[in-house]
Amino acid sequence: MITNERSWSLVGPRYRQPGLNVPELNKFALIQESVRKDVQDDRQLTQEQLCARATALQAQNMELEAFTHMVAHDLKDPLTALIVTSDLITDIPDLSGQEMKEYLQQIKATAYEMNRIINNLLLFAEVSKADAPVGPFKMAAVVTKVRDRLSYLIKEYQAQIELPESWPDAIGYAPWIEEVWANFISNAIKHGGKPPHVELGGLIQPDGMARFWIRDNGPGIPPKTQARLFKPFSQVTHVRNPGHGLGLSIVLQIVEKMGGKVGVESESGEGSLFFFTLPACRSSRQKNLPLTLSVLKPETTSPA
Repeated sequence: MITNERSWSLVGPRYRQPGLNVPELNKFALIQESVRKDVQDDRQLTQEQLCARATALQAQNMELEAFTHMVAHDLKDPLTALIVTSDLITDIPDLSGQEMKEYLQQIKATAYEMNRIINNLLLFAEVSKADAPVGPFKMAAVVTKVRDRLSYLIKEYQAQIELPESWPDAIGYAPWIEEVWANFISNAIKHGGKPPHVELGGLIQPDGMARFWIRDNGPGIPPKTQARLFKPFSQVTHVRNPGHGLGLSIVLQIVEKMGGKVGVESESGEGSLFFFTLPACRSSRQKNLPLTLSVLKPETTSPA
């Protein structure tokens, strides 16, 4: 910092020059004080930036730790099922043809589950970094693709799916919204009633957003569990959400990135309703869409 003596040594000769008066010297001192304050402000700003960066890094580390625990749990269960089923086939020499078929079907279903988890991991990495090309899309086409993807699960659980006669069209990125429905529908089938009865629907809200939902006939979700279902990884405790794992965290990121919201409504013994919102297309906002449901019954197959 420049001292007053040094300041005078620098400006004193000029002050003795004709035409230089005291007010000009005072002005020089004010400029000097302003420069000193700017330097202090810059130093403080740099410290604040460093603190903010450290806080962000700590949050990322917490998120990575929670993410690792969640992935480990999600992969451990199907891997254990594969090992046990393989051991049974190997250790029991006189398996009947029907028993062998059932074990092979179990291995196939487990492989599908592990493939779903891996796809979720890849999707999470993509959603975290990428900016999606958002635009209008047909929700009916997206739901149809998801039903085709999950046909094996629908057959296995003999699930009954109800769809609306019409869907509101929305604005978003269809491939990512397909993953939202895949997570919601698979959870509703696995954790619904026996057999599962799943209802899908959509409508336009007064605020111009399209609201989409899925309702199951399961046992419901306790309030404490509801509160943490959609938490970001940095806020997830090591107590995992049974059966939901990685999927709902991805759903949260996708929907928020598309400008919407997610949520759940549930009461004990009354099933659960999961929903998400997206900006609605202008054409859908101008329509009064009917909400009559058409029942799609599962194909009849022999029990797996």
